[in-house]
Amino acid sequence: GALLSKASAGNGQIRYGADVINRIVEQGKTGGRERLQKAILDETLFPLIRLLCKTAKVSPDHVVRMCIASNTTMNHLLLGVDANPVRMEPYVPSFFHYGDLRAADLSLPVHPWARVRLAPNVGSYVGGDITAGTFASLVWNKEEFSLFIDLGTNGEIVFGNSEFLMCCACSAGPAFEGGDISCGMRATDGAIEAVSIDKETMEPALTVVGGQKPVGLCGSGIIDVIAELYRTSILGPNGKFIREGRRVARDKHGVGRYILAFAAESETGREIAITEVDIDSFIRAKGAIFSAIDTMLSALDFDTDMIERVYAAGGIGSGINMRNAVRIGMFPDVDLE
Repeated sequence: GALLSKASAGNGQIRYGADVINRIVEQGKTGGRERLQKAILDETLFPLIRLLCKTAKVSPDHVVRMCIASNTTMNHLLLGVDANPVRMEPYVPSFFHYGDLRAADLSLPVHPWARVRLAPNVGSYVGGDITAGTFASLVWNKEEFSLFIDLGTNGEIVFGNSEFLMCCACSAGPAFEGGDISCGMRATDGAIEAVSIDKETMEPALTVVGGQKPVGLCGSGIIDVIAELYRTSILGPNGKFIREGRRVARDKHGVGRYILAFAAESETGREIAITEVDIDSFIRAKGAIFSAIDTMLSALDFDTDMIERVYAAGGIGSGINMRNAVRIGMFPDVDLE
């Protein structure tokens, strides 16, 4: 039951598309399935497995069981199975559950007879990652009504308790993972993960992953800076800058930006700022999440007062400031505790 090691890396498939739809299109081309499968196995999972074993001082041959939790498209691409049904009517994946799978079937660098368990898919856009998150959070085994939210390019939401569970998905876009944001990045060293702004001076206080000079802005930092800009009346309800100052600048077209770090203050020697265009992208993403929650609750004839617990998962789940997520209208306004 002890955690011996952990590791993370970007998905090698990123060069074939930042979202699952583009990757499905790519895998439909000649040799596409092989290219996508090679990118996730050879370039991503194999190095991670070797690193985990090295860190834990465990021989790869001693690994006799593996669990893999990934979204529906990734499950297909991992196994080299045609993923086109995921995006085409009637939106029924090629498989929901996958039977007896061994490490040798995927040439995984562990014991060749190791059992590989794939977390089952629920639908085209609710996959094994959500199954695993729902399982681990124990929402299925509690009387209280819980809301499980996975924040990513696709936002997936589960609501229910020990008597029932309902799920849905919405297309939020890559903003939560730093995509479509001019200075966006994943939550790795150098990412601004938390921000507070002085209302009088408009100066920011930054918390940076790794404690170094900032490189860019990750998902939790984006939520913080927008919430703080709104709280300090630097930003209006429409996402446009309404106060001027040393930290607010405009380009030749009049598009405003808030400067989090001047060139001399950043690790790269380049300015780090959030623009009105970035904010507009984020408004769409957070609006998609809130709309999905609202729609699902309405379908059940529930309202937000009936939510007793909220779980936030995904890349920014562990670092998210819940108060700020509520302030900007991304999460329902329930008791923060």
